[in-house]
Amino acid sequence: MFRNKKLFFAIFLTVIMLGIASMAVSAEKIEKYIPNAASAEEGMTLWQVIKSGGGVMIILVFLSIAALGLVIYYFQAINQKKLLPDTFRDKMILLIRSKKYEEARVASEGASNLMADVIITGLSLIGHEKSEVEEAVQDKGRRGVSLLWQKLSYLADIAAISPMVGLLGTVLGMMQAFNVIAFQTGAVKPILLASGISKAMVTTAAGLMIAIPAMIFYSYFRGKIQEITSRFEHISSEFVQAIAKK
Repeated sequence: MFRNKKLFFAIFLTVIMLGIASMAVSAEKIEKYIPNAASAEEGMTLWQVIKSGGGVMIILVFLSIAALGLVIYYFQAINQKKLLPDTFRDKMILLIRSKKYEEARVASEGASNLMADVIITGLSLIGHEKSEVEEAVQDKGRRGVSLLWQKLSYLADIAAISPMVGLLGTVLGMMQAFNVIAFQTGAVKPILLASGISKAMVTTAAGLMIAIPAMIFYSYFRGKIQEITSRFEHISSEFVQAIAKK
């Protein structure tokens, strides 16, 4: 799932340290956050809800910001008109059929789309057999498409990680609540247990609130990449037909 091992271990150690810090909260500190009657009627603000989730919420906030940033980036980057512009395609086909290979190469080197590298690869094989040109172009095209899938996979990683981090926060919160009861002297106050569990469930809810939209957007952009891949294969075949030796 993770393609950057250093990032994985950094997140893992951060979660562990936050978990240990959360478990170190004393019974008095937990009791301090029990809402009184007035606040219970008014409800909790968003900041109070986030704060009640404990240290694990820091990770979840980070993941939510990362997911939002990726979605914004994907709307800009995964765009068929940008990756496979029709004007560029028509211009390259015309130049290649007119045997203006050097002009086509220069124009491709200055372009930033999926077709540019494919055209450069094909032009380097002018005069070769069609099968050889086709194989080289397809290989280059697969590499370009695989980069899109790799970028999109980060959103899937966040969708998978968020609920697990939220569940970790829930388990740690329940451990805190039961620790309060275990070390409580005299009569046990059920409100301590209820309050601890309520706070613990905030992290699970937050994890799901991040994961569900992330997975929805992942499915949306996955469909976009599939459309781009299909279109790209068709365009690559056109270039092969124009470049390859008859």
